[in-house]
Amino acid sequence: MKYKITNRNSRTKTFNQLIIMRKLILLISLFIFSIILAQNQRFTYEYTFKMDSLNKDYIEKEIMNLDITKDGSNFYSALLITRDSLFKAEFEKTKVSQSVTIDMRKVKMAKVNFRVSKSYPDFETIYHTSIFATNVALKENKKINWTILPDTKSIEGFKVQKATTTFGGRNWTAWFANDIQIQDGPYKFCGLPGLILNIEDEKGDHIFNLVGSQKLDYQPLIIDSKKQETFLTNEKFNQLWNEYKKDPARNIKLIHSSSEMSDTILSDANGNPLSKQDLIKRKEQGARETFKKVNNFIEMELYK
Repeated sequence: MKYKITNRNSRTKTFNQLIIMRKLILLISLFIFSIILAQNQRFTYEYTFKMDSLNKDYIEKEIMNLDITKDGSNFYSALLITRDSLFKAEFEKTKVSQSVTIDMRKVKMAKVNFRVSKSYPDFETIYHTSIFATNVALKENKKINWTILPDTKSIEGFKVQKATTTFGGRNWTAWFANDIQIQDGPYKFCGLPGLILNIEDEKGDHIFNLVGSQKLDYQPLIIDSKKQETFLTNEKFNQLWNEYKKDPARNIKLIHSSSEMSDTILSDANGNPLSKQDLIKRKEQGARETFKKVNNFIEMELYK
């Protein structure tokens, strides 16, 4: 008679090897994730938006950067970097020539004047913008609640998964890449188990679509980081916004009332000099036209 002998030590050894293997895989995953976060990266999105609710055929586009470091991220118009460098160059010329004339033709203005910053690992989100030439900031206190769905497709060679949420009074559909383990995305969107490559509201009024990425061998500058900001509640921000709509040239009047700016001359797009009165009038007329066309913000509650 033959007996089959089971080696308990062998089974225990195999079980322990499986546990070690799982731990090793987890450690490797965490190591790769830590490398990703340790590198400074820039993800570039094309932002397509329809700001005129009465003319949905008029579509605007802006290239936006999502700069990611180990400490957090910044989302802003790529034109802000170009604008700031050009304006600085023009300002330096005025020092050399002892002239106070600034040629605004060389400064291309961004269509998007907000910036969104997030801090890691808590993902505290801050909305930065300006009203009356005053830098203001609003903290986002509400976490975004996502519904992750099984649908998948491919974007830029990455397999992405579908997720939906309601945010800012709009219903959104996002596609995120599990292979890029960065729980971030354009604008205020974050909290999914992978980088958001595409997100749009159900009406197609606001669309963010990834168009490129690059590793940065330097610490990216935070736009307007050295400028003082005033933190506001959503209610206070809305109040200030409505004051701006009533008197959009108020800051120009205040600036030019000071003796330091009394002799400053600006130029229009054709190089013609503008007086203070011309500048104020143009600002008021331009603002009124803008308010008619710009009325379809991402978060309507902030600008009601």
